[in-house]
Amino acid sequence: MTRVNNGGNFCGHDPAAPRLDLRSSTDKQRPKILRALQERICRYFSNPACLPSLNAANQSTRQQRSERREACLLALSVILEFLDLSSLRCGVPTSTGFMSLTVEYLCSFTGMSQRRMERALADLKRANIVTVAQPRQLQADGSWRGLAAVKAVSQHLFTAFGLTEWLKHERERATKRLAKKASKAGGTLTQWARTHLVIGGRSDRAANKSSSRPGQTRIDPQTWSKARTELAIALQLKHPDWPATAVNKEADRILTERYGAA
Repeated sequence: MTRVNNGGNFCGHDPAAPRLDLRSSTDKQRPKILRALQERICRYFSNPACLPSLNAANQSTRQQRSERREACLLALSVILEFLDLSSLRCGVPTSTGFMSLTVEYLCSFTGMSQRRMERALADLKRANIVTVAQPRQLQADGSWRGLAAVKAVSQHLFTAFGLTEWLKHERERATKRLAKKASKAGGTLTQWARTHLVIGGRSDRAANKSSSRPGQTRIDPQTWSKARTELAIALQLKHPDWPATAVNKEADRILTERYGAA
């Protein structure tokens, strides 16, 4: 059977009528700032100059192809749909830590194939709009299993569309909500991060039995990843004026100093 290409390398893209809305709703009550950003990023399709780093993601002097622009905007829109404002990470906070969402799950809201979504994420990453980190979990048989990649949005994306002050206000509100939850859990924010979150429910005595070096505790990659996420949130609460790079660097320093490498 002969395939008919109506434009966009058989992906169903129509340059004259791009599909920039998500295919299905999440029925989530999202902050207004995220809905506003979802609307404003659509300007990129007709005006690639508003996000020059993304336009140059193909490492060419040519303008990014229209079907690629459509894919990047859909990928970015679904990430914003699940964005946590306090950490700017895509996922869902749970009682056991922050849960990142898989590419397959995000694809279900866009109508894109997984391969097309992955290419769009690669462009967003090269454009420094989204960062992607791949945590791993150590299995009982000694093998490693990849977990859902952690996807975070740069705060500069908000700045590029005139939302800097609004973002600052909303993040302050979000961090206050987290602080309230920490208070209900008992103790100060510092204690909350150092004990329940950083140690992950393990006592120093039990953990030290598995330590490979005297006076230092080794923790598995899954616990490390969870502790790093929660500690970063705690640091952001304590230092709301710190940029994400400083928060992540300090979280890594504290964990490495206390526990060594994962």
